[in-house]
Amino acid sequence: MKLKNILYYLAVIILLTPKLWATNTNPVVTNVTFSNTGTTVTVHYDVTDAEQSTVTISMEVSSDGGATWNDNFGIASGDIGDGVSKGNGKTITWTYSGGYNSNFKIMISANDGQVGGSDCGTVAYGGKTYTTIMIGNQCWLKENLDVGTQIGGSANQTNNSLIEKYCYNDDPANCTTYGGLYQWNEVMQYVTTQGARGICPIGWHLPTNAEYQTLATTVSNNGNTLKAVGQDGTSTNTSGFSALLAGDGGYGYFYGLGVSTYFWSSAEYDATNAYNMYLIDYFSNINLYFDSKEIGFSVRCAKDF
Repeated sequence: MKLKNILYYLAVIILLTPKLWATNTNPVVTNVTFSNTGTTVTVHYDVTDAEQSTVTISMEVSSDGGATWNDNFGIASGDIGDGVSKGNGKTITWTYSGGYNSNFKIMISANDGQVGGSDCGTVAYGGKTYTTIMIGNQCWLKENLDVGTQIGGSANQTNNSLIEKYCYNDDPANCTTYGGLYQWNEVMQYVTTQGARGICPIGWHLPTNAEYQTLATTVSNNGNTLKAVGQDGTSTNTSGFSALLAGDGGYGYFYGLGVSTYFWSSAEYDATNAYNMYLIDYFSNINLYFDSKEIGFSVRCAKDF
């Protein structure tokens, strides 16, 4: 069946970031329409914001009626990404490369990136909403990233059109609770640039090792302040980082749930290893070390500033 029928099935969802901070008014997206010619879908919208002259516009696509979302949708251009001026008659042009699917939905998000107070807004990404926390001058996701399609722990994540993840013990419920586990190359989306966006939302990136060092310094190198209360007998979570002892996986095994957690950085150690930050139960150490890129670790994203 040809794509021309997509006009009757493609749903557009306008998603407003529900909270940025107490004195900030959310940007508002209205008057969304779309049309298609062949394999090109054109989306029109208006966007207003009370405080800022530019906003960040994100688009995600679902091919299963909204059960899962992905921003690796092909080629999109126009009024999308950072620095979109507020106003009317905005246009996104999406070149569609797949086959016909009657379950397509498009989700458009607007964010003006204002921060302040104890958090720096909420982030809608991949069908989930993430909360955030300001620690010193850094803004972090408070939850481990859980985006992509689950594959078995004995398989390698590969460079294809999908974001792939492991769930601890191959149990999807563990992804819901603890987030996905990702090999380094998958996290980085097969580039090696420090601070790359990788699989993070638009406007966010994989932390560098230096950013983890800054985080450690800000909390006086006390890992207990980063761990969620209840993870062990010493965690205080006074920073609000809310780390869960999510374990790790890869090579067909899973280890360490409730004992340890590792967060990938975007910094390579060498061709086969990359830096990470890890925390262990009943120890206050914040450990910055390197491990094989093939292991599945957790991901926390840091906000671009």
